[in-house]
Amino acid sequence: MITTFNICLVVRGTVSDSKHPPDGDVDPYAAPKSMGIFRMIESPRDTAAASAAKRIVANHDIYKKWNEKKGESEQRYYAEKKFVYGD
Repeated sequence: MITTFNICLVVRGTVSDSKHPPDGDVDPYAAPKSMGIFRMIESPRDTAAASAAKRIVANHDIYKKWNEKKGESEQRYYAEKKFVYGD
């Protein structure tokens, strides 16, 4: 795949939800490492799926209120809209 798609660099951030390589499993980065095209880059902040899920849960009430307000606005629009009839 690396050759087919002419990949010249494979990167992985330092923040991850899982351990690489997984215990007793094959390193998914073995091929690019052996080719010398693998680089580990410092992740600027915690962007793992677990942290995203925590932010979603933390912001659930804000989203719920925003969505209810949006729904009310849409209902008002449909209730008050008028059709313009032309010639």
